[in-house]
Amino acid sequence: MPPAVVAVALVAIGVPAALKALLGRPRGLPAAWLASFAAVLVAQSAGELAGSRFGVLGDAQLVLAGLGATIASLAVAAVETRRR
Repeated sequence: MPPAVVAVALVAIGVPAALKALLGRPRGLPAAWLASFAAVLVAQSAGELAGSRFGVLGDAQLVLAGLGATIASLAVAAVETRRR
């Protein structure tokens, strides 16, 4: 597995878990992980295509991946609160 994939996968796992630890949300952690993985892959691809070098570690677009994972996790948390 390429090192860039490992780094962004760790971001995709860690951000929703950190939000759950800090805020108690999202409650559906598997759904947040799935949304986070999708957002991280989109961010990685967009960063590569745009040639962005901001927040890059090796080939991993860590800043963009972190932003994507955070937005996805907060979106899952918002959907959970509306279901109640």
